[in-house]
Amino acid sequence: MDLKQFNELGYYIEKDVFSAEECERLIAESKTLENYKKGIFVPQMMPHRANDIYLEALRKPEIVSTVTKIVGGKPVGLQTEFFYCRPGTSGFGKHQDNFFVEAPANVFASAWCALTDVDTENGCLIAWPGTHKEGLLPVQKVAAASNTWQDPNARNEECIIPQQYKPVNIEVPKGAVCYIHSHLVHASNPNISKDRWRQVLLCTYIREGESFRAGQYAQREAIAV
Repeated sequence: MDLKQFNELGYYIEKDVFSAEECERLIAESKTLENYKKGIFVPQMMPHRANDIYLEALRKPEIVSTVTKIVGGKPVGLQTEFFYCRPGTSGFGKHQDNFFVEAPANVFASAWCALTDVDTENGCLIAWPGTHKEGLLPVQKVAAASNTWQDPNARNEECIIPQQYKPVNIEVPKGAVCYIHSHLVHASNPNISKDRWRQVLLCTYIREGESFRAGQYAQREAIAV
C-alpha cells in the first residue's frame, strides 16, 4: 500500500483485491437480499447479517492488512452496505463518512469494493482530494431531490467545501478497492448508462477500542476481523 499517497490525497486504490469469480459470487448473492427481492434496489444495509459471504468479504485478509496500516492498529469491522446502483440511479451527495460515525480522527476508514468496472458513465465516485486534512466540515441542508433507487437520505444535506479543493472522478476497476479516509469529502455520479449496474460493497472499519456512533438506521457494532 502507498500510505504516503493515502495521507496526501485521502484515498488510495488497490487493484485485484477480489478475483472476477469472487465479484460475480458477491453480485449473485445480492439477489437474495431483501431490497433486491422487493425490487426497490436501494442500498442494502448490513448484508453480512443476512448472508455470510459479506462477512467473509469484511474479513478479507488483504483488506484488513491495508486498513491496519491506515488506522494505525488492529481494526474491527463496523458496517457493510451493498450498492446495486442500477441504470438511472441518482448519485450520492457530498459527504464525509465520519459525519455519520463520529469516531476520533484518523482511526476510522472505508473500503469501497468495486464488483464491476466503475466509471463516470455508471456512477463512479467524486472526491475532493485533501479535504480529509480539514477535519469535519460544516454541512448545509439542501432541497430534497428525487433519489431514484438511492438511499432516501442521500441528498438531504451536503458538506460545505472550501474553494481551494477541486473535484476529481475516481474510476475503479472490477475487483479493486478504494480506501477512503473518514474525513475525505466524496460523492457519486448518477448512473447514466443504459444497461450497466454499478455493484459495490462498502466495508467500514475502526481501530479496536475507539468510540463510534451506532446510528438508529445502521445499528453499527464492532465485528471481529
